[in-house]
Amino acid sequence: MAIPRITKEELKIKMDKKEDLVILDVRAADSYNTSNQKIKGAVRITLDELERDIKKIPAGKEIIAYCT
Repeated sequence: MAIPRITKEELKIKMDKKEDLVILDVRAADSYNTSNQKIKGAVRITLDELERDIKKIPAGKEIIAYCT
C-alpha cells in the first residue's frame, strides 16, 4: 500500500485552513537537535519510539509525518 505524499505548500494550505490534523516529527535525534526548522505544534516522536508512544498521537485526525 502506497503512502500518499504532500508538498510543503500543500501542508501550509492545510495549516492555514486550520484543518484537523496532527503533524508528526519523526526525525532522528541528531537531525532534530541540529535543525533550526521545526513545525510549531508538531508531535515529536522518533521512528524508534513510535510503537511505544503511539498513544501520544490524537485519534481520529489526519496524520502528516515528516522526517527531512
